[in-house]
Amino acid sequence: MVYRYFASLVFFARAPLLTLLASLLLMLSLSVQSSPGAHGPNGEHLDMEKSNQPTLRPKFETFTESFELSGEVFSNELIIYLHDFKTNTPIQFASIDLDVGALAASATYDEAENRYIVNDDKFINALNVSGEHEVIATVLTEDSGDLLVANFVMPEANTQSGYAEHSHDEAHHHFPWWALGLSIVVFAIGFFLGHKNKGVKS
Repeated sequence: MVYRYFASLVFFARAPLLTLLASLLLMLSLSVQSSPGAHGPNGEHLDMEKSNQPTLRPKFETFTESFELSGEVFSNELIIYLHDFKTNTPIQFASIDLDVGALAASATYDEAENRYIVNDDKFINALNVSGEHEVIATVLTEDSGDLLVANFVMPEANTQSGYAEHSHDEAHHHFPWWALGLSIVVFAIGFFLGHKNKGVKS
C-alpha cells in the first residue's frame, strides 16, 4: 500500500509535464490530419484536384443505336469521347460536327489520347455561358452516320472557380481551435492535480 501511494504521488507530481506533452502530441496529430495534401509545381493541391476535377468539369452525354457520345467542357476546349453503342469500343477517325445555337465547330481526332478536341474559341465561349444549351452532333464514319442531340447545362459562371477557391481556403485556414481549447483545459486540470498532490506529500 505504501509503495502504491508513493507511486501515485510521483505520477501526479509529474502530471503537468505529461499532460503538456500529451496535449502537444494531440495538437500536432490534428494539425497534420487537417493540413493540405501534396503540392504540384504550381502550388496546386494534387489530392484535392483529383477529388474536385469531376465536379469542376461540366459534362453532357447522348447516344443512339449506333453511337455513344460524351463531352467535357473546359474554359478553353471541349473534349469528346465517341464509342460504339453496342460494343462500347472507342471509334477512331470519325467526322464530328457540332452545333450550338447559330455556332458550328468541327472536332479534331487526337490519336495519342483516343479522343476528339474542339478548340474553336467562339464555340467554347458559348458553351461556357451559364444556362441550358442544346448540343447537336453530326457523326460520320466509313460505315455509318447519325445525328445526336444532348442537353447541356452550364452552372453559374462563378460556381466552378468559387468552389475551387472555397476548397483551397478551407484546406489552409481551418485550424482545429477546439483542440487548442481542450488542451488548455486538460493541462490546467493536470497542473492543479499535480500541485494538490505535492501539497499532500509535503
